[in-house]
Amino acid sequence: MGGRPAAHPRFGVRMRSAAIAAALAILVFIAGAVPAAFGDTGTLAVTATVLSKSQCKFDTSTSTLNFGVLDPAVAADVNATTTVGYVCRGSAPVAAFLFTDDNGKNPSGPGARRMRHAAAAEFLPYGLAYNPASGTIPKNAPGTLTLSGTVRWADFRGSMAGAYTDSVVVSILP
Repeated sequence: MGGRPAAHPRFGVRMRSAAIAAALAILVFIAGAVPAAFGDTGTLAVTATVLSKSQCKFDTSTSTLNFGVLDPAVAADVNATTTVGYVCRGSAPVAAFLFTDDNGKNPSGPGARRMRHAAAAEFLPYGLAYNPASGTIPKNAPGTLTLSGTVRWADFRGSMAGAYTDSVVVSILP
C-alpha cells in the first residue's frame, strides 16, 4: 500500500484549513507589495472653486491717497480722502461685502500702518478708514468706497524731511 499515511480524522481538516489560510495570507501580502515594488504611484490633486454669490470687484486696480505737504509749523493733523468704485455681479440679488487691507508694507503691528522715508529708515504713522467698511448692495448697482487717511501732527512734527510712501492692498470680500 505505499502512498500517504492516513491523516488523523479529527485534525486533518483543521491542518489543511490552516495551511490554506496561511497560503492565502501570503498571496494577499505579495499582491499588495507587487505594485509598490514593480509599479508606480502618483498623487491626485483634488480642487474645486465655489463661486461667490456676490462676486464683488473694484472698477480700478489702483488709487492714490495723497496727504500732500506736511508742514510741522502748522499744529494740525492732515487728512486725505479718495474714492474707488465697485460693483457686485454674482447670482445673489443683494450682495454682502467687507473691505479689508494688508496693513501696508511697513506696519509696526496690526492696523498700525506707516509710510517709509524714500532715503532713510524713518517711518511716519498714518490711519486709514473705510466708508462703508461693510454692507450690502443690490446686484449690478455701482458702489463707492471712500478711503480716508490721517497723519497726526504729533507724528510728523519731529519727522525727517523728505518724501514718505506706502502701498496698501485693499480687498473686497467675498
